[in-house]
Amino acid sequence: MSTTALLLLLVLVGLLTYLYRYAMIGLFASRSLPRWLHALCLHIAPASFAALTASALFVAGGEVVFAFDTPRPWAALVAVLVAWRTRNVLATIGAGMAALYLLKLLFPT
Repeated sequence: MSTTALLLLLVLVGLLTYLYRYAMIGLFASRSLPRWLHALCLHIAPASFAALTASALFVAGGEVVFAFDTPRPWAALVAVLVAWRTRNVLATIGAGMAALYLLKLLFPT
């Protein structure tokens, strides 16, 4: 693919993405969402984060692998417990990262 074709493709995809997002904002900016749709929208961010986290923890080489001999699942468990008990994002991130680095000492790769 030539450089010009690639740039045109990127511009086209950017415009289509912008128009799609603007259309959604433009359609719903002056209206209130139906109650059922608003309830569903509340779950978008947690579901997206859970999907990203699960893929980072349990997908290796394109396959689902439940390997608990690595530090990541255990550090994630520590983070989940801290999040559940404290409901504090910074405490959760701090505890998860600290657990990850400490567990890397126990599980050499």
